[in-house]
Amino acid sequence: MRILLIDPPGRNKGLNTGLGYLSAVLKAGHEVKVLDLNNIEVGSCGDPNPTWPRKNLEERVRRAVDEFEPALLGISVKTFTAGISQWIFQIVRAYRPEVATVAGGPHITLDGPNFMRETAIDFGIQGEGEYSILELCKALNAGAGMENAQGVLYRKNGELIQRLRSDTIQDLDALPFPDYDNFTSILENDGRLREYPLLTSRGCPFNCSYCSMPNIMGRRWRSRIPARVLEELRHAKRTYHSESFTVVDDNFTLNLKRVEEICDLLVSEKLNLPWNSQNGIRADRITEGLARKMRQSGCRHVWIGIESADERVFESINKGEKLEDVKRGIRQLRRAGIRVGGFFIVGLPYSTRESDLKAIGFVKEHKIGGWWFNFVPYPHTEAWDWVQAHAKILRPFDGALQYGSDSMQPVFETDDYTERDRMRTYNEIHIRLRYFSRLVDESLNQREKWQRVFKMTRPYGIGAVLSLIYFIMKYNVSLILGKLGVRL
Repeated sequence: MRILLIDPPGRNKGLNTGLGYLSAVLKAGHEVKVLDLNNIEVGSCGDPNPTWPRKNLEERVRRAVDEFEPALLGISVKTFTAGISQWIFQIVRAYRPEVATVAGGPHITLDGPNFMRETAIDFGIQGEGEYSILELCKALNAGAGMENAQGVLYRKNGELIQRLRSDTIQDLDALPFPDYDNFTSILENDGRLREYPLLTSRGCPFNCSYCSMPNIMGRRWRSRIPARVLEELRHAKRTYHSESFTVVDDNFTLNLKRVEEICDLLVSEKLNLPWNSQNGIRADRITEGLARKMRQSGCRHVWIGIESADERVFESINKGEKLEDVKRGIRQLRRAGIRVGGFFIVGLPYSTRESDLKAIGFVKEHKIGGWWFNFVPYPHTEAWDWVQAHAKILRPFDGALQYGSDSMQPVFETDDYTERDRMRTYNEIHIRLRYFSRLVDESLNQREKWQRVFKMTRPYGIGAVLSLIYFIMKYNVSLILGKLGVRL
């Protein structure tokens, strides 16, 4: 069977490791291609994505369908990409109605039945998809029903049937390495993948009130053995000529001994691959010894989920650690020579404008970078229930922007923290910390981008305006040097 998988464009670049794993398990018995619309331009994981014109995207989808002629087309759907995923499905169903359609990914696990009702696709896959998609393809090949396909959403006599898998995948080492050979972004880059996305574990046992990941990947934490992790990195260097890697686990540091063993192997095997972690580092798990080993093994930069610098709000989100633990972990990492960034959320339950603004002082005091999100509640979380009970819903949560645009709008407001104040807080944080370029869409032309930022910055006085002018000068110099191949 020919299977075309699609990763729709999101706000940030980065290969979809889930589709990489699906491609790997399907490759043994099927012909697979991955249309990577999230990495049309080459970049590093986390780099901002431009907003591509719908006409351009439609042409790419039609061309891929015409050239590959799939029997099954699947899309990996995140909540933010739910809208554009529905649009792609509509194009395919109108253009090639004979092609079977399936949706998977985090959003389908959280809200699959509603997505299928709204989109009229054939199938959905909830939870980990490696074995479910094999069962789906087996049934389609045999012309059989889906009664024995675990984790597959399907229709029978007009009724939507939901059959969840009984358990998560326990032996992650039994899975093949992710296969990126047939990703269009890799093929168009001469088969190279400069920064390799590495997944060493799945699941998270913690109960953060805002986080949907335990509902998506399971609360039981499962890990790969260090030797298998190193084998994959050797494969990345050999196959994709990778020069670095980024850890994409939800909870990389849960088992300290395992992380230390991975670091020791990186040193002893002399892979010479610098690495960073954009996720999965819990500050309360960082010891002086672990931070030192991470640095010795090539770790250069990590991001930590801090969420709020206000003690009361921090306690309310049930992270299972203290704010003092976060501060101590940051100190350990910085002493080891590792750069630290913190993720923060504007508008969490129980937060106020005053509590959210405390993050400015926090990042300055601890000399770390920061990244702020507009809070979007997800179904089946404690924070979602809080919003339903205490807030006024302003707009749907699916497709809501969380950062990087002046058209971003909060999903809800409360009497003591209005929509206007939430946006004013988000903008003020970025202006006071000089993160000007994150206030507007990256795809805007330079003139329009800076005109919009200037309009937002002007109310904060001459000092803020002068900082913006200096920032624009540095920004343009870096663009020129980048075109010349010079890295700062």
